[in-house]
Amino acid sequence: MRSRAEMERSGFYQRLALPALVVITLFFLVPLLITLSSAFIDEGGSLSLAPIISVFSNPYIHRIMRFTLIQAAISTLASLVVALAGAYLLSTYSFRFKRLILALSAVPFVIPSILVVLGFVIFFGNNGFLNTALMNIFSLSEPPIRILYSYKAIILAHTFYNFPIIMNLVATYAMHLDRRLEAVSYTLGASKAKTFFSVTLPRLLPAIISASSLVFLFCFSSFAIILVLGGGPRYTTMEVEIYRQARMMGNTGAAAALSLFSIAVTSLLLVAYNRSQRRLSKSEAYREPLSLEKRPAGLVGRVLAVLYTIISLLFVLAPIISVIVRSVYSSSTGFTLKWYRQLLNLERATSHMGSALTALTNSLLIALAVSLLAVILGTGLAASIERRKKSRGALELLGMLSMTVSSVIIGLGYFLISSRLRGNASLSYTLVVLAHLVIALPFVLRVMLPEYRKIPLSYAHSAWTLGSTPGHAFFSVELPLLKSAMVSAAIFAFAISMGEFNATLTLSSSTIITLPIVMYRLIGSYNYQGACALGTILIAVSAVVFIATGTAKGTHHA
Repeated sequence: MRSRAEMERSGFYQRLALPALVVITLFFLVPLLITLSSAFIDEGGSLSLAPIISVFSNPYIHRIMRFTLIQAAISTLASLVVALAGAYLLSTYSFRFKRLILALSAVPFVIPSILVVLGFVIFFGNNGFLNTALMNIFSLSEPPIRILYSYKAIILAHTFYNFPIIMNLVATYAMHLDRRLEAVSYTLGASKAKTFFSVTLPRLLPAIISASSLVFLFCFSSFAIILVLGGGPRYTTMEVEIYRQARMMGNTGAAAALSLFSIAVTSLLLVAYNRSQRRLSKSEAYREPLSLEKRPAGLVGRVLAVLYTIISLLFVLAPIISVIVRSVYSSSTGFTLKWYRQLLNLERATSHMGSALTALTNSLLIALAVSLLAVILGTGLAASIERRKKSRGALELLGMLSMTVSSVIIGLGYFLISSRLRGNASLSYTLVVLAHLVIALPFVLRVMLPEYRKIPLSYAHSAWTLGSTPGHAFFSVELPLLKSAMVSAAIFAFAISMGEFNATLTLSSSTIITLPIVMYRLIGSYNYQGACALGTILIAVSAVVFIATGTAKGTHHA
């Protein structure tokens, strides 16, 4: 029987990681170094700190940095308020709508940011479904809710997009807490409120801090929501300013200097998140305590559950459903398939709809290529990480490294490469595929690695005892056991690529057309019905991801 050391000396599992390492080095680290090096080159082409000094001595940049941090903090706090109410209900009571709330909380995880933007415009806009309904009900002549292109819109969109992260993590953690302490508190005469604030809440703090740090990171690096819903320079954040400096102002040095600050902040946030995760894993919720059964909701609990379910439906599903409805219906024309006919070139297209079919075809082909490559690379990297003793931690960190850099900065690196090479359309689309691949690879690795760790090493040992080589054992024994995980990872990578907007917009020229880019152009030209037709396609892709994820979980749990 081969030992793990003998297996490592065979070199097979080391070689499995090579393709992924080549991709990470050449197509992530090199573009990133090209981007960051631009921050140290002045207009004359000489090494200098002048670009950095110029950027960070600018009062306008100081205001952007403050706003980025403040809006991230407020968005996180708002997400926390909405999430904790749901987490409390889910972890404390047993009620009829519990499964529905859990299902709704997973919806924002699988929808692209550009779709969030479109949904909010269609539902919360001045002429959106919510204002139209309120005007008809109360006979109003003006829209009562005016929040788009404002600070409120940014916070609301971030809250919708991020509160499920906090709710799921805190609720899951709370469900594993030992309830006997609360029972003792009630026995001693403490009220529910006092017990919650003095006993339950302090024990939930590790989960709250961990989830909040992750949400703050997401809000800090937000791009599409700020770009569209912010409504202009007044509500510009670091990521939007990086894009503006590089693509609108042509000042790549300033964009690179801002990228340095962004990477420094996100790296600190990730370090804080990882530390909070380690503290969380050592806390009492992971010591398998004896938990008391959740009590059925009383009258107050049932009322709260109904209200929270209604709010969740309104908050999460309504903007998504509004996109679908608006794609086939408007108050002026009634029911129509006009925009789908334009999409399929069955009718003369207006606005940017003429390029919609090309964009759809491009997005599908790019997403297929990305999903195939990401699964191949991620599976090999996961196997190499798990089947080796030395440097496995460093290898896993390297595989996740691109998550520390925002997709806008990744796109900026490819834009700089594209501008230097001055290639044709084929090169441009190749760069888009590579950028999407770099973005999707860590997510594929996060799907594959836990599943690979479930495969006992004894399976491979048995194959080696029967004379198989490590390579034959891997392909004939281990790989078949990973089929469901590979399908899930491929679907995730496909969806990430289909909905990827930030990097594509940053690196794109007029020759690069994908579905989110055309949606953005349609939104900019106020052709919301056309954008909704394309958005409905992304909703369908997101629904497939949602269903496939649930199916995969059920298969893994079986």
